[in-house]
Amino acid sequence: MNKKTFFFLTLCCFINSFAQNSFGKGSYVTEKDQKVEGFIKNLDWKNNPTQFEFKSSESSKSEILRISTVKSFEIDDKVKYVKSKVNIDNSSTFVSSLSTEKAPIYTEETVFLKTLVQGDTNLYEYNSATSKLFFYQVDQGVVVPLIYKKYFIDDNKVAENNEYRNQLKEVKTCNEVIEKEIGVLKYTTKDLTVFFTKANSCNGGSVNYQSITESEKKNLFHVTLRPGINFSSYSVESTVMPDFYNANFDNKTSFRFGVEGEFVLPFNNNKLAVIIEPTYQYYNADKILDAATNRGVRIKYSSIELPVGLRYYMFLDKNSKIFVNALGVFDAVLGKSKLEYDNTFVKPGLKSSMNMAFGIGYKYADRYNVEFRINSKRDMLPGGTSMESKYKNFSVIFGYTLF
Repeated sequence: MNKKTFFFLTLCCFINSFAQNSFGKGSYVTEKDQKVEGFIKNLDWKNNPTQFEFKSSESSKSEILRISTVKSFEIDDKVKYVKSKVNIDNSSTFVSSLSTEKAPIYTEETVFLKTLVQGDTNLYEYNSATSKLFFYQVDQGVVVPLIYKKYFIDDNKVAENNEYRNQLKEVKTCNEVIEKEIGVLKYTTKDLTVFFTKANSCNGGSVNYQSITESEKKNLFHVTLRPGINFSSYSVESTVMPDFYNANFDNKTSFRFGVEGEFVLPFNNNKLAVIIEPTYQYYNADKILDAATNRGVRIKYSSIELPVGLRYYMFLDKNSKIFVNALGVFDAVLGKSKLEYDNTFVKPGLKSSMNMAFGIGYKYADRYNVEFRINSKRDMLPGGTSMESKYKNFSVIFGYTLF
C-alpha cells in the first residue's frame, strides 16, 4: 500500500468517526405496555429488524433492545414497527426455485411489522432477503396476511395466486374504491398504501399514521455537471534500448469535464449510491531525450473515461455531507492519441485500458460539491512493443447538481 492510498483510507476513517449519527427522537412500548421515550438509531432498515439501538438521552450510552422485550417502537415522523405473531410465507420468489403449490407455505413467526397505514384498518409490510409481504388488521383484530404467490403450472409456466384482491373486497371502503380498481391493484407498497388510505378515509375517518413520506423517498436519481482540473504525469520504460526510449514527461495541468448520473439506493438513510460519470480528459506533453541531437518524444492523449462505482455518504448536518467513492474506470482512447519518437519508426498508438479510482468529497445543500480523486496507474501501450507506460492522475473535481 503506497503512502497516498494509506493517507486516503486514514482520512476516510477519521471523517467517518465525526460524521453525524442517525439517532432520532422516538419511543418504544414494553411488554407491560409502558411507553419509554428517548432516541432510536435510524438505520432506514431494508429488511425488517429484530432489534434496535436506543438511548434515553442524546448524551447517554446506547443499549440494544430485542424483539423479545418490546411490543413496538417508532421514530417520530419517520417509521413505526409493531411486533406481531403472524404467518410468514417462505415460498421462494426466484423463478428458478418456484414450487408447484398454489397455496402459501406458512410458518408462524414473531416479527416486527412496518406500519404503512394506521387507522381503523392497518396495513403492514414485511421485508426479508427473499420476499416482500403485506398484512392487514381490522379494528385491532388478528393480523392477516394478504395472499400473493407465484408458482409453476404445466410446462413450467408461471402463474399467480392473487387471492389478496378477494381479501381486499372484504375491507370496508366507500364509493371511491370500486371493485374494478381492486381487480387491477398490484401487490406493491404504492398501490396497497393508496387503497388502505382511501379505506380509512371513508365515512369521515382519518389516516393517523403513514410511515413513508414522499419527500424523503423521491429524487433518488441525480444528474450533476462535473468540470475539474487534472494533475497528470506520464512515463515510458522499454526493455529494448532503454537509453533510447525511456522517458519521464513533466507533470501537466489540464481540464476535464464529466456528467455524472447518481442513483441513491432507497435504504440505509440514502447513504449509498451507484454512480457513473462519462468524462472527457486529455494530456499532451513533449520531452527532449538527447539535447545534442535535439531528439525528443511527444505524447498526444485524449479519451473518454467511464468511471462506474459506489458512493457512500456521511452526514455532518442537514445541509452538509462528506462522501467517498470507489470506482472502476474504463478509459476509451480517442483516435488521434499516440506516442511519437524522433528518428525512429516506433510510433505506437495508445490503447484503451482500465484502472481504479478513489475519491473523497464534500457536498452542500444537495447542489454543490467538490471532490479530490486519485487514480491507480494506467498502462496505455499495447502488448508486443517491449514498452510499458505509467499514466498517473490526481483530479480536483467540482460539481453542480441539476436535479
